[in-house]
Parts: sequence; C-alpha cells; structure tokens
Amino acid sequence: MRVALTLFFFTFVPAYAPLADQLDAAVGKALFDRQWIPAPASTKATDGLGPLFSSRSCTGCHSRGEGARVVTRDDGKADISGAVVRFGNAGGATDPYYGLQLQTNAVPGLMPEGQARFLPELKYNLEGPALAAGMHAGIRLAPPLFGRAAFDDVADEEILKRADPDDRNGDGIKGRANVTPRGIGRYGWKAGHVTLDEQVAHAFAIDIGMSSPKMPFPYGDCTKLQTECLAAPNGESPEFEGREISSLMLRMVESYLKTLRVPADAESSEGQAIFAASGCASCHVPTLATRDGRQIPAFTDLLLHDMGPRLDDGVGEPGVKSSEWRTAPLIGHRLPSEQRRFLHDGSAETVEEAIGKHRGEAERSRNLFEALSPDDKKRLVEYVNGL
Repeated sequence: MRVALTLFFFTFVPAYAPLADQLDAAVGKALFDRQWIPAPASTKATDGLGPLFSSRSCTGCHSRGEGARVVTRDDGKADISGAVVRFGNAGGATDPYYGLQLQTNAVPGLMPEGQARFLPELKYNLEGPALAAGMHAGIRLAPPLFGRAAFDDVADEEILKRADPDDRNGDGIKGRANVTPRGIGRYGWKAGHVTLDEQVAHAFAIDIGMSSPKMPFPYGDCTKLQTECLAAPNGESPEFEGREISSLMLRMVESYLKTLRVPADAESSEGQAIFAASGCASCHVPTLATRDGRQIPAFTDLLLHDMGPRLDDGVGEPGVKSSEWRTAPLIGHRLPSEQRRFLHDGSAETVEEAIGKHRGEAERSRNLFEALSPDDKKRLVEYVNGL
C-alpha cells in the first residue's frame, strides 16, 4: 500500500518537489531495509526474492549504510558479514553453471549453490558441479555507501582528464576509464556500472534476485543450466512495469542513498600533507568536480589501475583485467577498527597492511610510504582512518 500511495503521489503531485524528495528518500529507506520474501505472496510490493540469493535485503550487506564487517560467530570464530564470492576468469567470462556469484541462500524447495567462510582465508563448498576449467573465485567486500551516490554527478570530462594509459608523465601511473557501451563506469569494484540506478539495479538482481527494467532478470543470477531455479515462481507484476522492482522504486532507493553524505574534507593536517607527498593522492584524489561545479569528497579518481599480482585473483570483468581495480574511495568508513577490513577481498587488517599489498602502478607510492619515519606513517594512517 505504501508503494502504491507513493506511485500516486509522484504521478499527480509534481508541484511539491521538496516534499516529494523527502517522501522519496523515506520510502527508499524502507525499500532498502525491506526483508523481501519469495513469490507468490499476497502483497506484490514485497515478493520476488531469489530464487537463489545472497541476502534478503540491502541491509544484509550494508547495515546502516556501512559495508562489510568482521563479526564473531556463535562458535567464537571470526568471519566477514557482507562479503560475497565472485566467479570468473581473467577475460571476464562467468561460470556456465553458477554464473557470476555464489548464492548462499535459496527459497523453499531449492538448494543454495553452496556456503562460504571468509576468514582467515576464503573457504567455500559447492552443492553442484565443480567450477568450469579456467574459472577462479574471488572475495568481494560490500563497500560503505556514504558519499558514493555523488559520483553519479561527476562529469565524464572530470574522469577522463586524469586518465593516462600511456603514462605520458612517466610516474608509472596508467589510470584508464572503463568505457562501457553505456558510458564511462563509476561504480563497482571494476567501474563496471555507469550510473547509480544501474548499480542499484545490479545489486537487486545479483544479490537479492529481484528484476527491474534496468536488469530484467526475474531469476537473478540463475543460469540456463540451473533448470530448477528457472522453474520456480517469480514476482514480476504489471504494477511494476512487468518486473519485481519498478524504475520508480529504484529512484526512491537512489534518493535514500543520496542522503548518506560525508563532510567535505576542508581540514588541513600533517597527515593530509604526507598523504599527498607519498603519491597517494595521485589516484585517491581528495575531491572531484560535479557537473554543476561542486567539489565532492571522493578520494578516488574513478579510474582503473593495474595493481599487480598480489591483488590479482584471476576474476576479471568484461573489458577489465583481473589485476585491474577502480581506485577504491577512502571516504565513509564508520566501523570501529576491530570490525574493519581493507582491499576488495578484506585481506588487509590495517591501512598499513593494505598499502603494503599495493604493487603495479602503485609501486612507487608504496615505496615512498615504506621510506617514511614511523611517526609520519602513523600520521598518514590516522588521516586515512579518519576519512
């Protein structure tokens, strides 16, 4: 009913834009928090989960807008909540049976694809056949969402002006934009998604199993070989443009994400100066300009960089090598230090350890960091932890 009333509101009350924006964000948060259920259900606005899925809700990986976190299990062992296993090869192909992602949950009547543990290292089991030849598995941590929505407002020119794939200035950094058929990528570990609504739609489809006009896949990540999954009911409905999530619902979630802001980085500090002098700011650019001229906190250039063999898990994406990663934004990490992990796979417990794993284009910056005095290292790490 709430979604139906919101549809009516946005269709017939366009004059009250500020009030509409507030309602949009409020309903977006409700959708973000919602625990989706399998189809068929009496309430069309809540069903469509799966049939295979990683989480029942956005909050399953992004509680309160935060990202993956270290948790203590009932058996006393530590694990990472909000992490997933991705399958693929260096060329960007996905596994013919399991698809893109290991789905650790299923609706009644189906078996999950398998289970995984992430600490102290990735361990997983598959309920079906072994991965196809040449396929690899890699951990991906859910990132915090604070400040990320603003990347949607960054112009292509702002991204491209920092690209230097031929290393014309000789600093060893060869950042390049991920130019997809839909435009320049900004979102995702490898900048595979161009816009915020595309990223949101992809998360609904792959993590929760909900279709939308942007991702019209009612069976989520199920492949043609998973016949039982494809035979399960879905929740697509004419009320939602024939899908399980409508374009309007995607926009409401976007509106909520835009409320998850971070303060501008206006304060100068010794750590900030050391961060710049060590070359970190060459890729982790503190601010980016939006199309309307605003400066937003970023600490990323949104470009792809080859990070060398230590950060290469063999899982690429279309047009992006397995060793290439979009510069991770350093903003919005609000978890206590004991709950945080770093890098795309959570393999670093501290900022210093994460820097130590930088290779490839980041080799020079890593060496500059290693050459710092202990006090200066501490100042830089404290600065990054406070972003």
